[in-house]
Amino acid sequence: MRKTLLSLLLLAGYSAMSQNAEINKADVDNLLKAKVDDVKPDSLKRWKYGARLNANFTNTGLYNWQGGGQDALTLTGVFIGSANYLHGHHQWSNLLEMGYGITRLKIEGKPESRKSEDRLVFTSKYTRRIHKHWGFAGLLDFRTQFGEGFKYDVDIKDAAGTVIGRENQYISNFMAPAFIVTSLGFEAKSEGDMFYAMISPVTSKVTIVNSPFLSSIGAFGMTPGDNVRSEFGAYVNSQFFIKLMENVAYKTNANLFMNYQTPELIDVFWDNAILLTVNKLIQASFNTNLIYDDDIKIDQGDGHIGPRVQFKHVLAVGLVVKLK
Repeated sequence: MRKTLLSLLLLAGYSAMSQNAEINKADVDNLLKAKVDDVKPDSLKRWKYGARLNANFTNTGLYNWQGGGQDALTLTGVFIGSANYLHGHHQWSNLLEMGYGITRLKIEGKPESRKSEDRLVFTSKYTRRIHKHWGFAGLLDFRTQFGEGFKYDVDIKDAAGTVIGRENQYISNFMAPAFIVTSLGFEAKSEGDMFYAMISPVTSKVTIVNSPFLSSIGAFGMTPGDNVRSEFGAYVNSQFFIKLMENVAYKTNANLFMNYQTPELIDVFWDNAILLTVNKLIQASFNTNLIYDDDIKIDQGDGHIGPRVQFKHVLAVGLVVKLK
């Protein structure tokens, strides 16, 4: 009987020790995990990524149409991607916009493809927040296009001024031009990021024309033969966004640059967009782009060459795919 009782006590003690060992081991594991998490936080959680792909398709077909016009088939693709970092007083925002479109026409009975959209823009901005509504900021803005650009159906005249034909005039290409703006200044923003403005008194603007032909004719304000031109001045970058209705939003973005050597001349890049969301896959948009740069001389076809307002508008309905 004593041997049996002793055996039961030893067995109970061993079981209790085993349970305590398991509990202690679990506590130690949890403690170690907590310390590791404290020492090595997951910095990826401070990044937010977003992307959107738009595909717009337009088809126009005419048969015995007395109002005039021509058959046209247009396909446009737009990609917008963002990567934003936020931690404490530090904010780093990156935005990439890419767009390309082709229109298929019949010119004098022959099919011909013409570019309708060509855009490549990258913007990166770092902000050191001093107050919830303002801070110090640095910005990099890069703009160019993907392929060759032409002015279509330009009249060819002889020495007497008589039109003897037409041609497509080569006017631009990838990195011809390219605009690179780097600036340091102050940023102010409203609650909810509805409005922000960056004002920079220290800004460098570099224009690149990486095309021997365009460089040789002094396109985009270049000295003939040069490929790079630098300017120093002041810069303003502003953006405003508002929801007009439940599924309708308006966004405008303006970039202004003033060269200190010619303060009366201001370069303007102004984009506007009205977005109508039908559902998760279908969206309609109306976009306008306005550019004015005194260094870009435009031939009006009447013998006058000089700076002009450049304006483009696009009305599109298409599919939208949001990528995570």
